[in-house]
Amino acid sequence: MSYMKFNRNYITPFVALIFLVIAISGLLMYLHLFDGYTEVVHENLAVAFVIFAILHIVVNWAGLRTHFKKTVFVPAAITIFLISAGFVYLQINDPKLDTILLQRIIKAPIADAFRALNVDYDKASENFKRKGINIKDTNTIEDIWIKNDISPVEVVDLIVE
Repeated sequence: MSYMKFNRNYITPFVALIFLVIAISGLLMYLHLFDGYTEVVHENLAVAFVIFAILHIVVNWAGLRTHFKKTVFVPAAITIFLISAGFVYLQINDPKLDTILLQRIIKAPIADAFRALNVDYDKASENFKRKGINIKDTNTIEDIWIKNDISPVEVVDLIVE
């Protein structure tokens, strides 16, 4: 049975270039430059990065195994874990403004939420009706997706359509 052998000559450049784009888009997101555009690049290429990183690890496993045995690996892994956990802790205890606003808008009365989003209630209602989604017995945007068993993204798309 013939199969394609993964080759580091192809995988390594992809890992390096995708890493470079993710790093740059991450910095742009941090600096709030080109907001809305950098996120889509960053999030979608992150998936490709994970795939190519796994392939890179598989192809280079013999060489990488020696790095895992070095005494610096465990402290490095613990440090990265603690830094990551620290960021999560800070976000939970001191959420960013966009997180606070989003949580409040999705839990606000629908009329108020639509007004805050500068959305015409009747137009949004028509968008939902056209997709067979009932918003009659809902009080919040969150209620719409819970009671209709659809994704929050789909609800927001219909609201701002």
